[in-house]
Amino acid sequence: MSPFSFTQRGPRASTRRRQRGSAGWRSVPGLSFAQTPGPLLQVVGLCGGAGASTLACLIAATAAAQSKGRVLVCDTGGPTAGLALYTGVSAPRTLADAAQRLAAGEPLTGGLYAATDGGLRVIAGDPQFTIAGDTAGLRRVLADARATHALTVLDGGTLARDAEKIALAQATHIAWVLPATAGAIARARRTLARVKALSCRELIVARAEVSTPKPPIAALRDLAAERRAPLVLMPRIGDLAHTPVARAAEEADLTLQAIGWWLRR
Repeated sequence: MSPFSFTQRGPRASTRRRQRGSAGWRSVPGLSFAQTPGPLLQVVGLCGGAGASTLACLIAATAAAQSKGRVLVCDTGGPTAGLALYTGVSAPRTLADAAQRLAAGEPLTGGLYAATDGGLRVIAGDPQFTIAGDTAGLRRVLADARATHALTVLDGGTLARDAEKIALAQATHIAWVLPATAGAIARARRTLARVKALSCRELIVARAEVSTPKPPIAALRDLAAERRAPLVLMPRIGDLAHTPVARAAEEADLTLQAIGWWLRR
């Protein structure tokens, strides 16, 4: 494999909208990180549309605003490309593409990541359908990411792609996300039954739904207990394609504070 470094990147990319809002979303240091190597958090949806990309973006953007250390957010590539849309920037290549190029000994010309105006580093790009990513390359990029960032957040999709499953073994923390509905809990239980016990810390994040004004808290607690994981509730927020990240982060302030506390355990 050819050498690479997270000091390599292309020109600073411009954001499509203002990421910073009022000072309020930066005032509580719940997601403040300074030391390396930092946590490597993978956010995984337990069903389609659970909100993994949304939560990954909110955690990373808030941490970048609050932290002294560098923060990286990435996805593995894939057909949705939600993370690039939400952050407003596109990197020269996806994580899977970078891993495959490294395995082939090809240079990573143009750098590894883009950066938002708020200083968040982003590895995400346009929709991608054919590149799976090399296993050794993925492990290498993620290991280097953790070594050089105070926090690395990975949008793990729904573990439908091989790259997402490979990344699972590299994570120090896993946040499982699901809508707070009886149907989603049933699907989540079936999915988690096929996931072997992990050595990393796990968290269950249940997102409020308009269709379920009274979330099934008892069932959510049972699901969390089965994984021996804390349970965090998340309010319903607007689509980040249309809602400023800063505003959404303020609405989810208590959730983000709880996740920050859990990440530092």
